[in-house]
Amino acid sequence: MMVQIRWARFVLLAVGVLSFAQQPIEAAPKASNVLPQTTKSYVSIPNYDQASAHFDETQIGKLMADPVMKPFTEDLKNQIKQKLIAGGVKLGVTLEDLKDVYAGEICFANNQPSGEKSDGVVLTVDVTGKKANVEALLAKITRHQIANGAKQSKVNIAGIQVTKFDLPKEPGEIGPQEAYYVVEQDLLIATDSQPTLTYILEAIAAAKKDNLASLEAFQAVLQRAAAGRMAADYDFEWFVEPFGYAEVIRSQQGGRKKRGTDMLHLLRNQGFDAVKGLGGYVNFIVKKPNLAGEMVHSTFIYAPQDPEAEAGDRFQLGARVLEFPNDKVFQPYNWVPAKLATFLDFRWDIQAAFKYSETIVNEYADDEIFDELIDSLKTDPAGPRVDIVTQIVNNLDTQVCMMVDVKQPITPQSEQRLVAVHLLNAAPVKAAITQIMEQDPNAENHPVGDKYDIWEIHEEEEEIPTLVISGPGFPDAMTTNHHFTSNHAGPKAPKVPNAAVAVMDDWLFFANNKEVIRKAIETRLAGPNATLLGKAPDYVQIETALTGLGSGADSFRHFVRTDEAARVTYELMQQGKMPESESALGKVINQLWSLGQEDETAKRKQEIDASKLPPFAKVEGYLGPSGSFARTEANGWYVSGLMLKK
Repeated sequence: MMVQIRWARFVLLAVGVLSFAQQPIEAAPKASNVLPQTTKSYVSIPNYDQASAHFDETQIGKLMADPVMKPFTEDLKNQIKQKLIAGGVKLGVTLEDLKDVYAGEICFANNQPSGEKSDGVVLTVDVTGKKANVEALLAKITRHQIANGAKQSKVNIAGIQVTKFDLPKEPGEIGPQEAYYVVEQDLLIATDSQPTLTYILEAIAAAKKDNLASLEAFQAVLQRAAAGRMAADYDFEWFVEPFGYAEVIRSQQGGRKKRGTDMLHLLRNQGFDAVKGLGGYVNFIVKKPNLAGEMVHSTFIYAPQDPEAEAGDRFQLGARVLEFPNDKVFQPYNWVPAKLATFLDFRWDIQAAFKYSETIVNEYADDEIFDELIDSLKTDPAGPRVDIVTQIVNNLDTQVCMMVDVKQPITPQSEQRLVAVHLLNAAPVKAAITQIMEQDPNAENHPVGDKYDIWEIHEEEEEIPTLVISGPGFPDAMTTNHHFTSNHAGPKAPKVPNAAVAVMDDWLFFANNKEVIRKAIETRLAGPNATLLGKAPDYVQIETALTGLGSGADSFRHFVRTDEAARVTYELMQQGKMPESESALGKVINQLWSLGQEDETAKRKQEIDASKLPPFAKVEGYLGPSGSFARTEANGWYVSGLMLKK
């Protein structure tokens, strides 16, 4: 309820402002010059007319304009409106009332004005030459707020008279619920945070040296991203300080509710806050002689040398797992079939990551258990008696990839994911896997031909601690770890889902379904008759486009058939089964929609009625292939990507 109210106040101006536009005029101060360094997220649209026109040219823009989508989009607007009304806020203002407000830059930001448990939402709009329209808008907002029980007052902040509304509290809300509106030097400011407004007004009056534009991470991110941008201008610019933003979101949800290990604090303690910021630029349309793409982004993740790291290390403690060496050779392997939804290929120093995960595991368990677990797997008479380090870890190469296939008809389990690790020496790894599986009563062997074995592990109630290595390319492991509450899980043990493992030649496969491993093995066995991804026309098109964006010696390459990747989520929404989704995208969406629930791990109810969505067959034609690459650099990772027309 509290979150709905907070964002409803924000939407009050944001939705209307973003829906209509006039030609921008440089007059009001740029948002990054008047926002404080405590800003944790920032999105700036310098020219909404241009951005809107460019978006309308894209496949997604044309999809949203297609009459087949109109019943759903109209219904969705009504659902959102009802959700806001249920939160106690009736907007009482139409888009037509706001169409003449915009004149220049629009900026949305989240601020953390006074520590971990504080937050503030702010919207700034250049309204140069729109004084009469803005006054009419503010008068309507005033009538609306008063009609909904708010108390209006005029307050003096930084020597400027500001309109303030004290809003009625809903059950569970803590602290004052306020909204502030003011126009100063042609900048319309709407915020729910007095400290944020105070800083902005002071910065307008006299330039400050501690503004967002002067923040080291902000400068580093946008300078590097600008260097890789494929156009002189851009449709929007963005920046996020990840740990601060996570704290802001947590504060907006009323504080941390989950018991057990606080993963945000754990990651800070383990040195992952060496990632100081990420952001960049997005162009909805790029048209150049050697490149024609949509949703083209240029992004930088700023993670400079940690001054507290030991000599020879870039980061400290668990953050040392973030080692992704660059490679010039990226080509789908001879077992990667042409028919799949996504293919991610990357380079990761897994041996080092395993070693450096010790401090993460120990802090998570609140006990020195890492070495004990490894030793027990080797020496416990009741265990598999396998030397995990010598037999498996020491034989893992840096080549890692993940492919995703989609099984139809669509169910919550339709997304089949396979993670593969190249092996330096396959024999000891295969022997260790066989030894482990033969002693597992829940493991079943499925031979493929006379050379390969797929071991399927059936679902069970897990009663002992499970060591999971998680990282890029392992979304299930990351999600599962997020749900665990060490030493506080309660009487019901977590379930280990069906899984499968196999060794094929010099590759180790892990999957959430044995059939996707079978598909890879059968592709390998087909030899010269195999239909491989590397020769698929859309894959070749994406690789060519990525070369145009600057790919070369990279640490990540990602290919996505957007239609197939979106199919599971789309059709589950239609079926009303989105909360049951086990796809990677579905899990992310479900976690975002669950934020603020008393029990964020509990299965939620589907919030959006998608019954009016058209059949997927009428949508998939708008969803062309997409791809991206990432490159490890001295002070972070550069990422760029795009989408092509189908």
